[in-house]
Amino acid sequence: MLWPSELFTVFTAIKKAFLGFYGRLMRIKVFGEEMWRELRSNAIVVANHMTGADSIILQIALKRRLFLLAARKWFQGRFIRFFMTFFCDMVPVVREMGACNLLGIKRALALLGHRQSLALYPAGHMSRDGSMPEIYNGAAYLAFKSGVPIVTVYLKNLALGPQTGSGPRIDETLEGLGSVAHNIFNRKIEVYIAPPIYPRKEVVNRKEEIKRLNAEIRSCFDELRQKASLS
Repeated sequence: MLWPSELFTVFTAIKKAFLGFYGRLMRIKVFGEEMWRELRSNAIVVANHMTGADSIILQIALKRRLFLLAARKWFQGRFIRFFMTFFCDMVPVVREMGACNLLGIKRALALLGHRQSLALYPAGHMSRDGSMPEIYNGAAYLAFKSGVPIVTVYLKNLALGPQTGSGPRIDETLEGLGSVAHNIFNRKIEVYIAPPIYPRKEVVNRKEEIKRLNAEIRSCFDELRQKASLS
């Protein structure tokens, strides 16, 4: 059973209108768009995390509703939790696997079971240089459990917000808001899309399959970044 926030509501319509308006203020060049268009299923989108505007740019570039897995710390407080859940389509998770993450994983799998697409940042934190230093098991685990393919995306040339900690009041929230503002009229954004990575249907060893999927994500990301460096 889906939660109310996972249905089409007035907040979903507002979000769609915002993305449409914001997207008209910039130019995004998409590479590999044909592979994304030809994908007949939902997907688990994984990307590098440079700045707070990444999630907005992803949805504008891919032209698809994405439910975003986000750190549980962003859901503190009734108003913030309501905004993140209903307006931003975010699902609270933590990096660690186990009982503390059970609710978020169940919700993510329920969404995938209803042919909705997810997006997450496998490194688990922001890297302003565009790299993906680590790859946590979340995306691979969800693909293994659901059978939904993983699509790796590389984001380039996003304008960054003020660096967190560079001033007494500059935190991640201010960085995100600054990034959203700075990317207005940005004409240089590039988005690179890799071919989908499909989980194998008949697998006995879960750990080995997750390891294989993570290696595929790394390989796709490195290839996309190399391609982007040549443009």
